[in-house]
This record gives sequence, C-alpha cells and structure tokens, in this order.
Amino acid sequence: MIGDRSRRGVDVRLRAGAPLFAAVMLVVAACGGGDPSAVPATNQPVASATSQPGASEAPEGGLADQTFAVGEHFWHSGFRVEVEDGEILSTTAALTGKVTTTLTLAATLENLGVDTGFFGPSVAIVTNNNSYPAGVTSNDIPNVPGGLKSQATFGFRIDEDFDLASAELVIGDADENQARIPLSGSGEAVRLQPSEPDIAGTLSMDLVDLVITSAALQYDNLDRHQEIDKGKQALVLNFDVVNRKSGNWSLFAKDLALIMPDGTASPPEGADLGSVPGTDEGVTTAGKSAWFLVDEMPAGAYTLRFTPGSWFVGADGVTEAAVDFTIE
Repeated sequence: MIGDRSRRGVDVRLRAGAPLFAAVMLVVAACGGGDPSAVPATNQPVASATSQPGASEAPEGGLADQTFAVGEHFWHSGFRVEVEDGEILSTTAALTGKVTTTLTLAATLENLGVDTGFFGPSVAIVTNNNSYPAGVTSNDIPNVPGGLKSQATFGFRIDEDFDLASAELVIGDADENQARIPLSGSGEAVRLQPSEPDIAGTLSMDLVDLVITSAALQYDNLDRHQEIDKGKQALVLNFDVVNRKSGNWSLFAKDLALIMPDGTASPPEGADLGSVPGTDEGVTTAGKSAWFLVDEMPAGAYTLRFTPGSWFVGADGVTEAAVDFTIE
C-alpha cells in the first residue's frame, strides 16, 4: 500500500535527525492525516526497479532469426559445390548486451580431383550496399578425398543493414574467375560450369600414336585445386598413347604445343604423361592428358603439334605430327 510505503519513509527520515521529523509531520498533515486516498497522484511511485524502460525490450541492432532455402550450385577450385540452405541468427551478450548476427550456409563439397583437397578460395556475401567476408573461425570446411563428397558450413558476420533480397555469394578473388549465386532465388548465377567440346583426332608417327579421346573446357585446375586467371579457361585434352617401340619410354610436356587461332603457340600448363611402355606389336596406355591456357569462350581453329624425343623417330625420319580441330 502507498500509505505503508509513506510510513516506512518516515521511519527512515526519523533516523536522520529531529528537524526532519517536523518537516515530515507537516507533509502528513497537509495530506489529510495519512489517509492514503488523500495522497496526490504526483507522489505515487513511477516504476519499480524491475520495470525500468528498456529492461524487458529486445536489444536493437539485430535481425529476426530465420532459415531460408538456397538450392544453388557452382564450380570452383576443383570442386562442385551445392549450397542447400542458410540461417540467420542473432545472439545477445549477457554482460554487454551487444548483439551479434551471423549468417551460415550449409553446403556439400564434391572433390572433382584425384587427390584429397581443401576448398580454399575467398568467399563473401555481397549486397547492394555492403560486403561480408566469410569468417575463418566460423567456417567448418573439411579436407575432401578425391572423387568424394563432404559437408561444409560457411559463416558470415552480418549487421542490421543486411539485405537478403539482393544478397549474392561470391567465390574467388577479383583476379581469378569468380562464381556468383543469389541467396534469395532472384538474380542471375555465374556457375563456372565446365563443358566438353567435341574434339577428336590422332597424331600419328611411325612408332607412336596419340589418340585424343575427349576434351574439357574448365575454369579451374582439378589436380591443384586452383582457379584459372580471370578471362581464361583450361583446355584439357585426354588421349591414349599407342607405342610400337619395344621397351619403356617416356613422353614429356615439352613434346606438345597448341597453336591458337591467332597463330601463336603455347606449351602445356600441365600434363600427365610419363612412362609409356611399348612392343613391336604396339601397347596402348590410356588416361594421359595435357592442358593448355586459352581465352574464355575460345571459339576458333586450333592445331595440336607433337614433337617427341628422337627415340620415337622411325625409319621414315618423320619428327612430328599434328592434328587440327575447331571449338565452336
């Protein structure tokens, strides 16, 4: 009761000294002799300690917790990545009241290379007015065995200005090919999807043949788990080697050259060649390859030239072979 609180207040003031007692008695008399109903409204307590303004309100600076579907995929650094869904979660520090908002993306990493690899390109979310890089400590990215899949999580610290409607996930640095996928289902994706141009032909010499079996145009180096420079692609040529020289011989990257549509020639950026055993009847070694750096969208006429070591020069004295092909 208000009257009870007034009396407790009087008791406290009595301990402070006699002059205060007289002043309190005058106030009580003016209020009608202590009748609670006579106490003016302006003297009533405004709020208790547990109902101070803001104490029970949600802290400012956060976003509403939510989950959302993404359902997008891309290729980068020797992986195919499927981004399934995302979650936005705001937490408040107990001591400081500071609000931290994080966005996490759940993804499946498929290692397209042969050896175990780590998905390590830079990853960020960009919106119309800001960018949010992935946090190293909030990512959960495992090493993935070659040809297999693993689950991964990407984490981002965002703020109250974050706009999911315009948000895109950007993968890769500015000087390399970048993949981009929208997080809200709107916007155009840049997936960096590889393609398989129709390339065939045989580079034939007296003692050895290179038979092209397939080709690929891709934006990354699968074995090194690295991305190709911006505006370039890797042209991968796969072939079988038929060796008609008895013994165990070798091919080298320097034995090959690709002549571009503008007439310039380039050696392979990488190759899987090595040992090619042979007999007089011929031995076929499958699964050899070499890749060349070409322009993005590299339409035009090309020539692959083969100049092996002298051990593959037969009785006819021919020292090289070539095959022409076109990329449309």
